[in-house]
Amino acid sequence: MPSLEELAATIESVPSVLRSLLSPLDPDVLQRRPEPGEWCALEVIGHLITCEGPAFRGRIQRIVEGETEILNFDPNAALVGRGFESADLADLIDQLEAERAESASYLRTLAPEDLDRSGEHSKYGTMLAGDFAYEWPFHDQDHLQQILAAVKPRYLESMSPQMRSAMGVA
Repeated sequence: MPSLEELAATIESVPSVLRSLLSPLDPDVLQRRPEPGEWCALEVIGHLITCEGPAFRGRIQRIVEGETEILNFDPNAALVGRGFESADLADLIDQLEAERAESASYLRTLAPEDLDRSGEHSKYGTMLAGDFAYEWPFHDQDHLQQILAAVKPRYLESMSPQMRSAMGVA
């Protein structure tokens, strides 16, 4: 089972991974939607920012402090009107980095037994603080894959038909 330090270090590393991976790319690549209605890379980062407090750190804090109700969080509603799709990459990563520093610091204050505290979710029933702590890096990794899927076409479109065939992509 991952330790609290592993969880903290893992979520804390995501902004630097994103900065290294995405900084070389043109803004139009970061704004490209893989499919209509799907998030572009910048919106995915915006999603990570908007769910940091309410979906992860805040839920864990409330459960550890003894609140029994786990609040719902609508990730799509949290993005509405925020303009992440046209935001500056460095600014977004700076925002995420600040949130993650606060979150990692909070995780480091917890005792392992705090993760066993529980609350009730109206749809899913009893959930542990640890459920949200362990979902956090899993959620990040899903969204890193989503970002990669959004930016990979940048390179694919420059490959010859022969290379695409050799890679098994059309």
